[in-house]
Amino acid sequence: MVRADLTKGIRQGMMRRETKEPPAVPVPAEAVGDVPRRSLRGRLLGRLADYARRYLTSSVEHRLTLALAELGAIRQQLALDLDQAAHERAEIRARLDGFSGVVEDAAAQRLHFARLQVALDGLPALFGPRLDELEIKARPLIAFDDASYAIRLADGYAMVPRDQPVFAVMVANATSGGLEPGTRRVLQSLLDPGMGVADVGANVGLLTLACAVKVGPHGKVFAFEPEPGPRAQLAKTLHLNGLSWVEVFDCAIGAAQAEAVFHISPVIGHSSLYRLPDEEHGRGRDIEVAVQRLDDVVSPSQRLDVVKIDVEGAELDVLAGMSRLLTENHDLAVIAEFGPSHLARVGIAPTAWFKAFAAHGLEPFEISEPDGACRSVGPEHLTTVVSANIVFVRPGGQAIARLPR
Repeated sequence: MVRADLTKGIRQGMMRRETKEPPAVPVPAEAVGDVPRRSLRGRLLGRLADYARRYLTSSVEHRLTLALAELGAIRQQLALDLDQAAHERAEIRARLDGFSGVVEDAAAQRLHFARLQVALDGLPALFGPRLDELEIKARPLIAFDDASYAIRLADGYAMVPRDQPVFAVMVANATSGGLEPGTRRVLQSLLDPGMGVADVGANVGLLTLACAVKVGPHGKVFAFEPEPGPRAQLAKTLHLNGLSWVEVFDCAIGAAQAEAVFHISPVIGHSSLYRLPDEEHGRGRDIEVAVQRLDDVVSPSQRLDVVKIDVEGAELDVLAGMSRLLTENHDLAVIAEFGPSHLARVGIAPTAWFKAFAAHGLEPFEISEPDGACRSVGPEHLTTVVSANIVFVRPGGQAIARLPR
């Protein structure tokens, strides 16, 4: 029974503490007979209940204390881990920034080396022609026979007369493109293998040689030279270089078939069907030559792409004799020498000279020497020019698109 009372007391004590009841007010002994004895027992039971409560809850509090301590340690370690992670992130970011710099440097170096490679790849194109030029011009002038010197040019060996030392020196001293490298460049721009060319006033054949090499054995070149001396050099040039597809004609080209007096100048290349300049008149000799129309020499079945005219003032006569060829070959290009002094002797005004070509739908472009660049011109642009080669082409054709600019 005492044990039951003890248990009951413990429970009541715990309930009072849990519900936070106010302590019982002591009752005086004289008011209640046996109350002091019960109060002593209640106090005793309350004290025991308190001890029991502490005993029962001590393990929970201990575990809670340990858990709080462990939580504090975890928080401290987490803070350290966060600091370490932030430090590592900073290091990684610094390394990435450094790596980006290395990558950028590597990319810049690759770009630099790529540009250097492009420059190196371009060296053969830059120095190759110059080395070829040196190799060609280093070859000596050769005394081919009693009448001829052989001079090496870009397209092969050209023969020049030994009795024209000034002309021979001029050719030997010129670039490998000859005396008119710009005109040679335009001719090579206009021509392809298999094409047809007429060289009217071929002289010794410097440009005939260039045309023949460009059109090749499947092409055709008609070369016209009425003066015997230069024509003999032209024949030797063709034979020496094996250019069998070039046909040489010993006649002049004009507006109609005829026999005419040809005035041979002491200056090679100045001979003409018309009167020579005063300083040359009477110093040469005259010969009889045949004159043919270009329309009559070149058959309708023959393709013709370029006509080069160098006839010292007789250009419009040649033009008048090739009307059919201009009609049949719509993209035909004509290169003619414009010489105001020659035209003055013939009595043709520069404006009339240009109008004659314009009547065939041909547009004029001046050929710059020595680079060959072509610019649109008219007589008003050439008032101070001594001599210039003009290329005439029809607008909208392939020939005009091929002109170097």
